[in-house]
Amino acid sequence: MQKNIVMTMLGPEAVGKTTLLATMYNELAKIETTEHGFHFAAANDTGVDLETAYQKLSQIIEKQAYTHIGQLLPGTAGIIERQFEISFQDNKELDLSFYDIAGGLLLAKEDNKDIKEFKGILAQAAVIINVIDGAALVEGSLLLSDSINQPTRVRDLLRPGFTQSKQKRLVLFVITKCETWLKDEQGQKKLQKAFETRHKPVLNFIEERSNVVGVLIPVKTLGCVEFSRIEGRGEDETIVFTRRPHLEFSPEKVDQPLRYALAFALLQHDKNRSGWSRFASDWLSNKGEAFQESLIWFANGRDRNFKAYGKKSLIDVI
Repeated sequence: MQKNIVMTMLGPEAVGKTTLLATMYNELAKIETTEHGFHFAAANDTGVDLETAYQKLSQIIEKQAYTHIGQLLPGTAGIIERQFEISFQDNKELDLSFYDIAGGLLLAKEDNKDIKEFKGILAQAAVIINVIDGAALVEGSLLLSDSINQPTRVRDLLRPGFTQSKQKRLVLFVITKCETWLKDEQGQKKLQKAFETRHKPVLNFIEERSNVVGVLIPVKTLGCVEFSRIEGRGEDETIVFTRRPHLEFSPEKVDQPLRYALAFALLQHDKNRSGWSRFASDWLSNKGEAFQESLIWFANGRDRNFKAYGKKSLIDVI
């Protein structure tokens, strides 16, 4: 049985959503999965687009002087669909529609031409990656943090689709721009505390639902650019970053959001197979057992140290 799984990004402008998607795909492509039966690949022009974005990113960041990373790909002013496929034992199992959403839609009004489509995607999405600006979260004032990351708005956007459908959902809270706080345990605790304090509206909503699980995943999308300071006050607050010339462009943990997303999608796909499909796979061809073993192998590549919220059993493979 083939099925299309919808996934989407959700986050403010300039937080690094396309950067995250490009580095996620690049890192996951390095992992050999075919010997375990799985093959994950971009479809149509998605692979070319993400490779282009990754090359632009690496060229910008390798310069000694830090330059603000602007738009990596054309056309992200609204909604762009990135298409992927998952095959198992050379047979396609899943189509993935992954939507790259412009940050401006987070606060778009009802008369915006893309807002209806955006809300429809959120209502269908099995996996939502909420990308969060870590520097604003930890060092910015409450005004700056909320104005950038918009936790209450995120909750309000998720609420209609999540309450009207019993579909199982995974929300990945991926924190970017947080290299400074991932250096030691104390910094990591500070990052988690800031997230749990300032994103209570979303977390409380998730905790109330039996069909939703959230996972907090801080990542290093660049590895060589760190928070420096906050300049100005009130509405004039600005976050300043510094390029560390002794450090290389070295993303870390960026494969993890995609690992969690794909493991969740594969698990739901396996559970939702029809009775005959499950019988044919498990009893006639032994494919079901092989699929389970491969899924466990893939899921075991997830870092289990990330904090989960809500219905944690939804991400248990066994």
